[in-house]
Amino acid sequence: MRRSCLILMTTRALAALLLLAVALFSGPTRGERIAMHALSHLDAPYVLGAAGPARFDCSGLVLHCFQPAGVALSHSAELIGTSKQFRTLTDPSQLRTGDVVCFDTVSDRDPSDHVGIWLGGNAFVHASSGKEKVVVSELEGYYLEHFSFGKRLICPWF
Repeated sequence: MRRSCLILMTTRALAALLLLAVALFSGPTRGERIAMHALSHLDAPYVLGAAGPARFDCSGLVLHCFQPAGVALSHSAELIGTSKQFRTLTDPSQLRTGDVVCFDTVSDRDPSDHVGIWLGGNAFVHASSGKEKVVVSELEGYYLEHFSFGKRLICPWF
């Protein structure tokens, strides 16, 4: 059972990567460039408080990947999630490649204590403290249950 789940997750992650690769032929959008930058850090170690270039926590990865696009962010999942500066997307079907996904994984009043970058194809990349590295995960099960909202930090289709 565990092997079949791993194969399914890998297949879906590869499908998301393929969608990004196809976009390269038409020239990547800003959102796709951000997503590809995040994917370039797959398997980098998770280190609390780190913002790259070789180690990351969740908000550090987002901060590091949005800096080249000229988006200044705080190194805090809570501040990224509660910012009124960026458009909030409450329905996962509204997400576009390069949007930030926010999760409420701790029982407190803050609705955003974990963040990642949406890839499309129901997948996102994030620095996982549980896996202790940067990984691609699916928005299902645990993550779907704890999904709070997305944030559109840039116009991702330009």
